[in-house]
Amino acid sequence: MSTLKPPTLRVDLKLCTGCRSCTIACALSHEHHLAFQTARIRVEKNFPAMKTPIFKPVFCRMCRNARCIVACPTGALTEDPATGMVNLNGALCDGCGECVTACPFDAIWLDERRGVAIKCDLCGGDPACVRACAPGALVFDGVKTALQQGR
Repeated sequence: MSTLKPPTLRVDLKLCTGCRSCTIACALSHEHHLAFQTARIRVEKNFPAMKTPIFKPVFCRMCRNARCIVACPTGALTEDPATGMVNLNGALCDGCGECVTACPFDAIWLDERRGVAIKCDLCGGDPACVRACAPGALVFDGVKTALQQGR
């Protein structure tokens, strides 16, 4: 297990407008067409009574001691020892959904078209969602440091 803080995204909920630019950018970046169901980030909305709507981007938090890794029977999910990132090897995934059930943040879901799990991979160190977030609600956290130290 890595001693580094795993790279991840942070979100400022006060800045998120629910525009879903992050979801669009993610889908286009990974699938090269607009397919919301295959984006690795989703935006949930909550409308509390008598209050302003709250929008919450949902994405992999790159947990330490990740439950999804423990739950995966095929070894498709692993932790990169150099960076602490939780990686998904789609070629090893059998689509059983155990990782989906195990994730306490609902940040992994199944791509029904391919029958495999999908999750945020931080776009290899330059997340499309962060670049597309005009309000600045999404922020890269620790990725460059972790990736540089892992070399």
